Amino acid sequence: MGILDWIRGKRSAGDPKAEAGAAEALERIIQLTNPRLRFARRYRPRLLPAVQTAIEYARSLVADTAPEREASTATWPSDIYLRAYFATAEDLARAFSRSTDLRAWFDRNPAAQAVSVVLSMLMVERKVLGAALVKGELQRDVPQTTVSFTDYRARICGASQTDLRHDIERRIVDQLALIGIGIATHDQSRREMLEQERALLRARLRMLESQGAGLTALAGKEAVDASQYARLHTELAINEQALKVLATGSEVLDFQLERMREVLASPHVHFSVAGKRLRLNRMNVVVDETDPQPADTLELQVARVPLPDAPAELRTFSFVRFPRSDLLARGALLDDAARMLG
Repeated sequence: MGILDWIRGKRSAGDPKAEAGAAEALERIIQLTNPRLRFARRYRPRLLPAVQTAIEYARSLVADTAPEREASTATWPSDIYLRAYFATAEDLARAFSRSTDLRAWFDRNPAAQAVSVVLSMLMVERKVLGAALVKGELQRDVPQTTVSFTDYRARICGASQTDLRHDIERRIVDQLALIGIGIATHDQSRREMLEQERALLRARLRMLESQGAGLTALAGKEAVDASQYARLHTELAINEQALKVLATGSEVLDFQLERMREVLASPHVHFSVAGKRLRLNRMNVVVDETDPQPADTLELQVARVPLPDAPAELRTFSFVRFPRSDLLARGALLDDAARMLG
């Protein structure tokens, strides 16, 4: 099922296998986030439909991604994507060889000759001035957009493309559950802050109300500053209203479960993948569709990856197959690091 099927509402309702998978995923994310959520009121019937929605959404996203390509020094010269991602074949081998997760996977699987892996990168677009042919004449200082790829990560590995895709589906659902519990935790932290603020406001009110009993009466001033008193009362009312919507005591588990349910039930709000079409020449300069110079059209996939306490990060990603034979020796990587430091 693709993302269009998911949007149109073509669900696998009533499928025993799907329901069993959702039940298994539910127990996994409860254990991952907060095992005490099992004590929340009717946690299974409340969460299970949302979990199944998240699973189907994750499956649709993964189904719509391009098939894996071989990422090797041998295929680099003929693969337009790899040439765009890496300046040279050696850069390709170096980027994958620097991944500790990929190396660890090969160490755990000594008989494997290749690994399926998700390659993710930051895509950087820059506005520059460069030379270009304009109406058949070479002109300088022509506005151009260049594209480069950096911050390569190859951390999620699998024995096959099928295994890798199943793992990604599971990770998307887990990430959504973590987002939900993170929202709840943030709100509870806000409650603590509001309670501290309330205590401070009340203390200031008591102090203001008691001023008439002090020496201020001897000076002939008003016992209480009316405008300050009114402002404190307004701030306290706002504080009390904000506290009413936040859980307390025994409500905390229900509150956490509900935030998780909301995220899992609307996964597209929190995690998405979009397509991006680029036409690049051999120098990774963006070229117009009508430009006659040699260029390649790339259909890229960009994921909006949520990060804790930070704006979401946009990363281009691709499913690839990397051969063990291109894995550089650790000594070669150390030599590279030494040259950079030198």
